[in-house]
Amino acid sequence: MNDKPSTERYIGLMSGTSADGVDAALVEIDAQQIRLIDFIDTPMPVELKTRLIDLNQNPQLSLSDLSKLEFQVAMEFISATQKLLLQANLSKQDIRAIGSHGQTVFHAPEIPMSLQIGHPAFIAKQTGIDTAADFRIDDLAVGGQGAPLAPAFHQHLFKTKTTCCVVNIGGIANISYLNPESGEVYGFDCGPGNALMDELCQQEFGCDYDRNGEIAASTEPNANLLKQLLLHPYLHQLFPKSTGRETFHYQWFAEQAALIDENTTPAEQMATLNAFTATSIALGIQQLKIAPCNIWIVGGGAFNPTLLNNIQNQLPDFNIRSSEEIDINPNAIEAMMCAWLAHQRIHQQPVALKSITGSQRDVTLGGLWLAN
Repeated sequence: MNDKPSTERYIGLMSGTSADGVDAALVEIDAQQIRLIDFIDTPMPVELKTRLIDLNQNPQLSLSDLSKLEFQVAMEFISATQKLLLQANLSKQDIRAIGSHGQTVFHAPEIPMSLQIGHPAFIAKQTGIDTAADFRIDDLAVGGQGAPLAPAFHQHLFKTKTTCCVVNIGGIANISYLNPESGEVYGFDCGPGNALMDELCQQEFGCDYDRNGEIAASTEPNANLLKQLLLHPYLHQLFPKSTGRETFHYQWFAEQAALIDENTTPAEQMATLNAFTATSIALGIQQLKIAPCNIWIVGGGAFNPTLLNNIQNQLPDFNIRSSEEIDINPNAIEAMMCAWLAHQRIHQQPVALKSITGSQRDVTLGGLWLAN
């Protein structure tokens, strides 16, 4: 007799490319669906965030500094878990496992290697909850890109009866193509999401991000700068492919702006970066060579109407819609994915990534750190 409960609770922890905070999602998972029960977003300490972002542009540090960052990020993940449990009025005994993505500090599938920090041993031991983590490396070990992982989860979350795309606009943007009739799922990173715009805000405007895309909407993009940005070879590579902040960072943007030898204002630069993100997403959709369909926008970009309008203008035959319209919290999806990955690891279920990352076969992802 199998007395295992049909419904289990998991916590997913995610710190994305922007390194602006730790998202923590409490979900219930059963054979039929994944339900979001509670969610919090805890800000990353400013000094730690600065060090993490600097690391993307200058990926050189001592083993001592790496170890300190491993511990500090883990402590932020532990704190987010404890706050979520308190908010939900639950204890560690109520949670089957934690899924922790960790903070990506280096992603290089050509090596192949991908490094996430925030060691799961600390999370497991200090929360008292078994913790699954280090999900990307198993896919890399069988010839995959190690990213994106989201499309496999989107297939489970967006149970639509018609073909659609899901575009996650976090620090980096990625596209999922879901065809329920054929069962086809494709996905890849298409280029920058919010990371460049956020960093420009922090450098030039003294704010964390362009709220509602208001700065970008205040003026027109610089056509020559946009043309220069669009020359980046990554945008024209065929998928499977993956990228990160080590490729699209503020130093790279400043170098591109200098090449055009024009005095662009910070507002013009923001408008240009907004258009650049929208255009790189449109180029990714066009690579799929699919008929017009709904494109569900998730991640922080779902709250930027200027960006959504720019994407719609680039793809006039598609329907650009926020996942809020179907009661899916755009901010919670990546943390929910980490909870789902923990569920897959606990039950030793392979994650279907062959058509997404180009891996040789579908494998079980991640290691498991026990609380005891």
